Amino acid sequence: MSTEPNAPEPSAETHPFQAEVQKVLTLVIDSLYTNKDVFLRELVSNASDALDKGRFFGMTHEDAVKPEGESRIDIKVDENAQTLTISDNGIGMTREEAIHNLGTIAKSGSLEFLKQVRDAGTDKDGAMRLIGQFGVGFYAAFMVAKRVDVITKSMKPGSEPVLWRSTGSESFSVLPGERAQPGTDIVLHLKPDQTDYLRSWRIKDIIQKYSDFVSFPIFVDGEQANREKALWAQPKSQVTPEQHDQFFQHVSGGSAGDKPLVTIHFAIDAPAQFQALMYVPEKAPFDLFQKDRTALRLYAKRVLIIESCERITPIWLRFLRGVVDSEDLSLNVSREMLQEDKTLALIERELVRQVLKSLKDVAESDPDKYKKFWRVFGKVLKEGISVDWKNKDAIVELSRFESMNTPEGDFTTLKAYVDAMPSGQEHIYYVTGISRRAVESSPHLEAFRKKGYDVLFLTDPIDEWVVQALTEFDKKKLKSVVHGDVDLGEDAPPAGSEAALEAIKKALGSRVKDVRFSKRLTESASCLVSEEGAPGANLERLLKMMDDRATEQKRILEVNPTHAIVSSIAVLAEKEPGSERLTGFCEMLYEQALLAEGVVEDPVRLVKRIQDLLAQATGAAAKG
Repeated sequence: MSTEPNAPEPSAETHPFQAEVQKVLTLVIDSLYTNKDVFLRELVSNASDALDKGRFFGMTHEDAVKPEGESRIDIKVDENAQTLTISDNGIGMTREEAIHNLGTIAKSGSLEFLKQVRDAGTDKDGAMRLIGQFGVGFYAAFMVAKRVDVITKSMKPGSEPVLWRSTGSESFSVLPGERAQPGTDIVLHLKPDQTDYLRSWRIKDIIQKYSDFVSFPIFVDGEQANREKALWAQPKSQVTPEQHDQFFQHVSGGSAGDKPLVTIHFAIDAPAQFQALMYVPEKAPFDLFQKDRTALRLYAKRVLIIESCERITPIWLRFLRGVVDSEDLSLNVSREMLQEDKTLALIERELVRQVLKSLKDVAESDPDKYKKFWRVFGKVLKEGISVDWKNKDAIVELSRFESMNTPEGDFTTLKAYVDAMPSGQEHIYYVTGISRRAVESSPHLEAFRKKGYDVLFLTDPIDEWVVQALTEFDKKKLKSVVHGDVDLGEDAPPAGSEAALEAIKKALGSRVKDVRFSKRLTESASCLVSEEGAPGANLERLLKMMDDRATEQKRILEVNPTHAIVSSIAVLAEKEPGSERLTGFCEMLYEQALLAEGVVEDPVRLVKRIQDLLAQATGAAAKG
């Protein structure tokens, strides 16, 4: 038998493809697969299906010709012949089945269906169901092969071996084959630029990456290359902690010794049938905040179809590592097609539900473990409050917050905060900032501390967006201590101090939006507050980091009417209106307020002003 790609076979029957097969193949290669390694995944998957069907056929047909030996897949490399052969001892095909099953890609209408899949304006669910009928996965072999030979023999009694051959162009040939036992050999005559697939170690790597948990042994040149048993398909009670550790290291790319913090293992039969084994790592993955992040691996019937599928988990669960194995997905789909798949939407919904339930169980049964989780991944989970309204309440319940009344590194919940509110407190108060140290020394907290009102410390960047989505909890409004006016029942400003306000307004001019007496200051002389609804200083800082063109809003300077500096300003305003010393005191109030926020507009000027005021105070004391 000739091995030349286009050599004529005397006993061959040639069948023309009935559609524009070359265009169809181009669509398959260009539209479905961006990584050529997947050709092997597809052929192994087909072999696994053949073994499954053969096992079923043998059990239901007494006259079936049983293959010899255990069910297995063999892959052999022949460097001399430049061929790669994938063999199985499964159900095999008759001559008619080979013509039908391997020729249906040219079935009338197939090109149109593939175009529909690629067309964003069509019903992709219907098209995806049709793709699997066209043998698209098998034809991925032509990405690497200049010719494909399929030698097959059916388990049906009286079947003869058949050879199906094609170069993937206009036709295929069918002729008598040579095979003693039922099963199939797929022989790929590799293209000259694809000889990398003649390396056994390369084939093993691909098998371990894409088909590691196919439920039949896969041998490469006589050595088993896959694990065979899918850990996620085993009952939870039969999986040991050591197995979980090993599998976690495998799916997370971790090193020996890495362990998962939380394990989530379950199976669902409806509305979508799938199994999932997911882990929450102990340490934050390096790519947690990178655009191209690692996501869960997506399998279809134990065959990997997407190595990192962002479609099945929301962005606020991107710390998860593991696998999802669906019985309802087709193998022959691209990442783009999966974007519109309704089965994935069902899977995502159930995954989210199970993860939130598992995290709640951990929070209730092992608070220390949950605290460890929150320290590492809380800032990620909280993103869901601002972007996922369906699960917002569940995420809020799981959220933890530092506060003025909690020790550093400890947390409270919104429920615990509300339960501990003293009589007379109407709102849940919070402050945002860059760190606990920065916010806990804020002058804005003074009146709240005096009243015994706790204040939440929100120091993650995402918190600025969280509080925009989370406006109330348990019928209590969340209120920023650095926004708007506050009324904590404090005394009215001392009479006669209005002169101080006018002097400060005149000295500062357009640098502030307004100057007013504060009800939140009890010790400090001044602070800056934002209008209700306007971005605060912390949010402005974050926006500036994202876009240096972001504008800053003018803020309101609040001054403490009982503070000695303010009292001095009131006196000076009467005795020395417009004096340099009065202006210096007024500007000092403004710069102190900025300094309390960690901002110094002009350090040199600030130091000189302090020195001048000290000199004046010293001189006055000496004269006295």
